[in-house]
Amino acid sequence: MDNTSDARAGSGAGQEPTEQEVVGKQLRIGRETLGLTQDDVAGVLGIPRTSVVAMEGGRRNVTALELRRLARLYRRSVQWLLGEEEAAAEVDSALYRATSELSEGDKEQVLRFAQFLATTDGPPSGTGRRQPPPSFAQGSRPGSGTPAP
Repeated sequence: MDNTSDARAGSGAGQEPTEQEVVGKQLRIGRETLGLTQDDVAGVLGIPRTSVVAMEGGRRNVTALELRRLARLYRRSVQWLLGEEEAAAEVDSALYRATSELSEGDKEQVLRFAQFLATTDGPPSGTGRRQPPPSFAQGSRPGSGTPAP
């Protein structure tokens, strides 16, 4: 039996998914997490949309160049696309959805706050809470330099 028939065998009841199916699932998750359409991906890769459908369905091999471009597009590692690395996709997806409708200024504020959280070792002893960065202090509107209403 060759690789093509293995891929077509699929992941029926009780069978492990094929490597192509694993990659296809990861590609679909990555695309949907960013809110991209299959047409969007096809345009970036310069391939027909039907090829994207086939890749996500585990019916088409993904070339190394396509894999690298997809990893860059989806902001994921190649290892994640191959199903070899776990990622907090649910958290990433929720963060993306929560911030997708924000203005550019608000997105910058969220990014600065996330960077603040990443560089802080934890809450200072005694208070149980971290102090926000100066732009988040009470009495000022983030990004405007004017007092909050």
